[in-house]
Amino acid sequence: MPDKKKPETEPTSAPPVPSHMMAELHDAKPLEVPETEAEDPEIDKAVDDITEHEADEVLAAEDAELAKAFDPDKEPKGFKAKVKALASAWWNNKKLRYGTFAGIAVLILLLSAIPQSRYFILNNVGVRSSSTVVVLDSSTQQPLKNVDVQMANQVGKTDNSGTVKLTHLKLGSTKLTISRRAFAPVTKKVTVGWGSNPMGNFSLTPTGSQYNFVVTDFLSGKPIQKAEASASDADAAAVADDKGQIVLTVDSTTNDDLTVTIKAEGYRDATIALNLDDKTSHKVTMVPAQKYAFVSKRSGKYDLYTMDVDGTNEKVVLAGSGNERDDISVAPNPAKGVVALASSRDNNRNKDGYLLTTLNVIDTKTGQRTTVTQSEKIQIIDWIGNRLIFVQVAAGASANDSHRQRLISYDYASNSQKELASSNYFFDLVSAGGNIYYATSDVGQGSQAAFFKINPEGTTKLTILNKEVWDILRTQYDHLSLSAGQDWYDYKIGDVSANKMAGAPSNQQNRVYQDNSDHKSSIWVDNRDGKGVLLRYDIPSQKDTVVRSQSGLSTPNYWLNDYYVIYRIHTDQETADYVLNLDGGQPRKLTDVTNTNGLGQGYYH
Repeated sequence: MPDKKKPETEPTSAPPVPSHMMAELHDAKPLEVPETEAEDPEIDKAVDDITEHEADEVLAAEDAELAKAFDPDKEPKGFKAKVKALASAWWNNKKLRYGTFAGIAVLILLLSAIPQSRYFILNNVGVRSSSTVVVLDSSTQQPLKNVDVQMANQVGKTDNSGTVKLTHLKLGSTKLTISRRAFAPVTKKVTVGWGSNPMGNFSLTPTGSQYNFVVTDFLSGKPIQKAEASASDADAAAVADDKGQIVLTVDSTTNDDLTVTIKAEGYRDATIALNLDDKTSHKVTMVPAQKYAFVSKRSGKYDLYTMDVDGTNEKVVLAGSGNERDDISVAPNPAKGVVALASSRDNNRNKDGYLLTTLNVIDTKTGQRTTVTQSEKIQIIDWIGNRLIFVQVAAGASANDSHRQRLISYDYASNSQKELASSNYFFDLVSAGGNIYYATSDVGQGSQAAFFKINPEGTTKLTILNKEVWDILRTQYDHLSLSAGQDWYDYKIGDVSANKMAGAPSNQQNRVYQDNSDHKSSIWVDNRDGKGVLLRYDIPSQKDTVVRSQSGLSTPNYWLNDYYVIYRIHTDQETADYVLNLDGGQPRKLTDVTNTNGLGQGYYH
């Protein structure tokens, strides 16, 4: 094939084909190219032009797609928006969403099945637990006090029950260490889980010297459970069993003698100087901690004394002045450690020269005296908790003054008082069930004759009977008989009204009940066959039991604590106070006394 001259410039595209030639080309027969001809430059040029054009179209399409990906009008703006879009796409894909949840659940189950993994996760999110440990003496099986317990870097000491509670513990495997002087330590590997983790009882084996004590009550001779012995040797302490037996273990390396103190709730501490070589059993008698108070004229004056019921620690807490009349009233409140005394000892008189009575409250331990009030006459009614209830006759008041007699509630704790009621004349008053019942006269301007109930704080007052009640008789523990003129009414304590009776009650003896602090028992005095009889009334069962029958047994009487009772014998031969433990044993004479008034003698006009 002859050579053809190559044009100097190549067109960028093939020249357009006229339309009349397109028809001819369409009908024309294919051009036959001889096999011997290798290439035609014109054809090659046309093919190159077509290929180049198609490549440009592909690149343009790709550029358009890329621009679309970064088009700000089409795609989310910012990282948060993209994350939101991703989350939305994930949520809208049901298979992907459920698959993710299933994977998380499987992962949690797998981690929970492995304790180490579970505790690791919980500890790192701040979960903490607690645990309790009880430590006993292996030789007595009694709880051990002051034992050091350590677990998961937390430490504590056991209490009187041998128990310690540790908190803020990390979960998982840890070491428990229990130790106290004179005992072999215990170390154990434990696991702290989620919850309270009670570890149970652990017993320590004594390695020191042991000393034995038997603790009993002063009057009944019965064992005192839960009495505690402690020594000057560091944390050495031990608790009595149900037989009152204490085994105290101390460090055997000490060369000094020990001072052992025995304590029990409601009892005076007992102190024993212990020789380390003395291994005999020591008997310890415990005496109530409450002080007994009384008035005696042994010095020639009316002195107020206190002493312990075993006859020890007697002392004068308020010396007589020599001005006292013989109408002295003494009202102890052993639970609060105070005693109320109403006497004319201060020698104060009104404008008419009448000797006034002073009401004092004395602390039986310190002897500190608080003056409550002065008046022409003061009658103590009762102690109700911290409150002393009394009636005072106003000095200088006229005989028809509606405020001549005043019912007062004095709060010893706050040294404050409140007038509960007033009248020209109180016919009668009774303290029962934690409330005061009283009957007023209608003499004086604004007075109302009626029978009322009021609480010691003065916040609740109730009119029970709108009649003039002359006498209030406590004929049963929970019943009062009311005399109103010729009529009689029965009132059940706690009710809001009284019921009229057909006639007078068969028994018109007034009973004065004294409740103990837990209000389960009450004492009262009856007269039977010429003898005084002390009875104990069991409140839950409503039954009386004779405690003591003795000539001259009378009031006043009161509880020293929930078991000890003070009662008085008044005969031609003696006037003395006795103490008795209602839990058992024989009564014991305390001392000869002056026959003063006090709680348990009712209201007198």
